Amino acid sequence: FKNKDNEYPLFEPMNLILRAAHACEDNNNDFSILDYLFDEYGLSLKDPKYNFYHSDMKYIKEANDKYILMEEVEDTIICRNALIYDYILSADNPNSQIIKYLVNRGAKFEVHDEGAYGWTPMHFWARRNNYELLELAIKGGANVDMQTLLDPKSEYNETLLFEAVSEPETYRVTQLLIELGANVNFATPRTPLDDAKGSRNKKLLKDAGAMTSNEIRKKYNLPAYDDSHCEIDGKTDFDLLGKYRDECS
Repeated sequence: FKNKDNEYPLFEPMNLILRAAHACEDNNNDFSILDYLFDEYGLSLKDPKYNFYHSDMKYIKEANDKYILMEEVEDTIICRNALIYDYILSADNPNSQIIKYLVNRGAKFEVHDEGAYGWTPMHFWARRNNYELLELAIKGGANVDMQTLLDPKSEYNETLLFEAVSEPETYRVTQLLIELGANVNFATPRTPLDDAKGSRNKKLLKDAGAMTSNEIRKKYNLPAYDDSHCEIDGKTDFDLLGKYRDECS
């Protein structure tokens, strides 16, 4: 319904799902109420816009099976309002089993902020040393190599590990991501070791087998990477970047 200033939904699916998730948490992970909402009542997250409240849907710039891109909104990080992040940040005792359930039902971690380098809330957590939230999310089904969406057309955007190693103080995030299986040689073509700051971050990476992009180039006899979109020996820079990634993955 509408008044002169705003439009309000008569039915808010995200609110029902969140309330059910909190009830599940309060009742020792009794998923029956969530099962009822999805299987009997007919709620669905197949349409990605239902990862948001009706009032936030207007900020969705692009939504598909892989990700949701949110427009820049002044004075707020709008992607934190997505269902899965709202649950994690608002629950008294969020747990990975409920998170995994919501993900299996269609909740997305891949919610990116256009105004913040295409980061997800997980990239903010990595930069700000929130390793407990990251562990919860990844064990609940989030991709440990979650990329930014700085360039939506690229497959080689920076992962969480790049954010973790960019500050010396966030070495515990670096350690966690490595323990959970992060690719220490993800190339953009720069690698996390190229960008790492702080002796502990560098040691953690090296102990896990990380290499600099120059070391990868020498080991696999790759030509120097060129990002000018010209051709080198008949290969474009995108071909070469794919080669770097294949060899160091």
